[in-house]
Amino acid sequence: MLRIFSVVVACLAFGALLGSWGSGLPLRPGVVAAVLLVGGALWMKRHWARRRLVAGDDPSAAERNLWIYLAGTALIVGYVLMVLVTPGSEVHRETGGTGGYDSWLMLGGGAMAWFLLYERGAPRDERDQANAAYGDRVGYWALVLLLIVFLLALGFAPRDLMQRFTHWLIANSLLCLIMLACLVQYVAQLARYGSERRLDETAQHG
Repeated sequence: MLRIFSVVVACLAFGALLGSWGSGLPLRPGVVAAVLLVGGALWMKRHWARRRLVAGDDPSAAERNLWIYLAGTALIVGYVLMVLVTPGSEVHRETGGTGGYDSWLMLGGGAMAWFLLYERGAPRDERDQANAAYGDRVGYWALVLLLIVFLLALGFAPRDLMQRFTHWLIANSLLCLIMLACLVQYVAQLARYGSERRLDETAQHG
């Protein structure tokens, strides 16, 4: 569980750094994030291939995909949240791009990373299906809770605080809530895989 949260925190923090200091980089923040995701996928593919040969305990294809989903989503969420809290982002149509282009670049990098890790015809057993169903339930209720909190904020927040909430900011905030719910879903699924692996190891040594 510590490894999962470490990846989430690191990717959220790096995305936020790109959102705040990205303009000072020689490359667009989206390009930097995309390269990082693709490089991370290549490293993971090599790492798991080595584990398969040495220990034979590499994760299933479904679990491997979850790791890249987790890292990519956390990276984009950290970046988008930083953009949304930055004053002036709500006037997107008047000032031009305020992160949308870079978000798409990050998404493209995540898609390339997924393609590198994708294994055509990889088996999907009952455990994968059960964990996917569990993650769907967790993600659904996480999204419901986030929407309730956001709707209450829209309805009861002080008027001066809500002046920033243009249609653009509300739409992007809702999109960010969806990504946050997905992030919770991936964390729940990976945590369950880890818990099942520990139970299997305990049973083998017992």
